[in-house]
Amino acid sequence: MTQGLAQDKKYGFFKKYPFVNITELGASFGRNKYQTNAYYNSYYPQPILYQTQNRVNFTLHTFNGVYVNPKTAIGLTVGVDSYGETVLMPISAGIRRNLVQKKQGGSILLGSLDVGYSTIWLNEDNTGYKTSGGLVVCPTIGYKFPMRNGSAWMMNFGYRFQRAEYKQQRTEDQFYWTESNEVRNYRRMVVRFGIEF
Repeated sequence: MTQGLAQDKKYGFFKKYPFVNITELGASFGRNKYQTNAYYNSYYPQPILYQTQNRVNFTLHTFNGVYVNPKTAIGLTVGVDSYGETVLMPISAGIRRNLVQKKQGGSILLGSLDVGYSTIWLNEDNTGYKTSGGLVVCPTIGYKFPMRNGSAWMMNFGYRFQRAEYKQQRTEDQFYWTESNEVRNYRRMVVRFGIEF
């Protein structure tokens, strides 16, 4: 009897606050810096020169949470973002909100916001380099297209800010080395397509 009551409470929670998973795959558009000169073997540090170029990068995110009311879901977003040779794994608190729906069962204007920290768990640094993650913020707006089975197709457009720090140590000999620190603020426009279960 006690076990039955515990199960009723468990399923009663998810009946009141339905579980939701939103998985999205997409691309981010922006500009990257890249180093244009080599470091020469010298006791005098050489300036590091950079140029920028347009880049299209891969992004994959999954949101898992609960609907606290029929229009609003809160939860945790985990993702993978590539920036050239760097792969960051952001973990964020997220909110999804149905903004406008003209008719029952029709398309829904959807707003979302993720705020968190990008980790380097999936990143592998080159020798002499060390990458650190940082703040990530991603507001988006888009459309949700409900299906008869209760799922929905998603299409979102938004802005993504992600911070990362790079440290490079150069060794000339056993008595001399230099270290350079660089902070990059990645600013990207994102387009994502996915499905809600």
